[in-house]
Amino acid sequence: MEIKNRRVVITGASKGIGEALARRIAAEGGSVALVARSAERITELADELGGQAYPADLADLHEIPDLVKAITHDGPIDILVNNAGIEHVGWFVDRTLDEINQVVTLNLLAPMHLCRLVLPAMLERGSGHIVNVSSMAGVFAPPGLASYAASKAGLAHFTAGLRADLRDQPIDLTTVVLASVKTDMDDRAKSYGPLRSLSEAANGRDVTSMEDFLDAVIDGIRSNRAEVRVPRLMAPLAMLTMAPRRLGSLLFRGVADHEERSDRPA
Repeated sequence: MEIKNRRVVITGASKGIGEALARRIAAEGGSVALVARSAERITELADELGGQAYPADLADLHEIPDLVKAITHDGPIDILVNNAGIEHVGWFVDRTLDEINQVVTLNLLAPMHLCRLVLPAMLERGSGHIVNVSSMAGVFAPPGLASYAASKAGLAHFTAGLRADLRDQPIDLTTVVLASVKTDMDDRAKSYGPLRSLSEAANGRDVTSMEDFLDAVIDGIRSNRAEVRVPRLMAPLAMLTMAPRRLGSLLFRGVADHEERSDRPA
């Protein structure tokens, strides 16, 4: 799918990867619909890029149906980028109930419900692309990020399962598996001792420049890549995780789906 003249919804668009991706997509000729909690920031960014802003707290799942209604009221969603996320880095035993729930809800459940709600219109139009931003943390599970890693591993596996469900449909899905890009979230994660030590030992080889990351995501959309892995140094790790998911896709290729399908999400 080409970016030009496509309407692209980006969650977590107020800063970091989301903001950078919004700017890149707008530069490519796409129309951006920005979602984040910070109403003031995404409104300013949307005005700058000629897009639209939809303030929402995705950690409150009850807001998501109204959010999707508001976005689709203004036009179709051609591409959905589930980028919003939170990490709460630190020793797991010190994590609170609210912190763990927030990580799993924002990183996994919110993207699942957004997919559930945008897919019917994509299926009706016969086209659409969903990009789910996962993490290398969901592949090798570093210390200090137990709940974050679980949520990102879950997101990657969910995307593989969704691809199996949609195997005979004209919908494309891309999982982005990212190690490290220079953002505030990345800085917070690397403030934790073991992660800081690992980063220092890697001497920057684990860090992908924002420009290279954006190039990889845009290419993934245009080329319909099932998985985008950055940096290349760590790509083999993600490939090993992806292998059994690909096998599952092969097992069900050509298998008819006899179950009755609903065309209206609850």
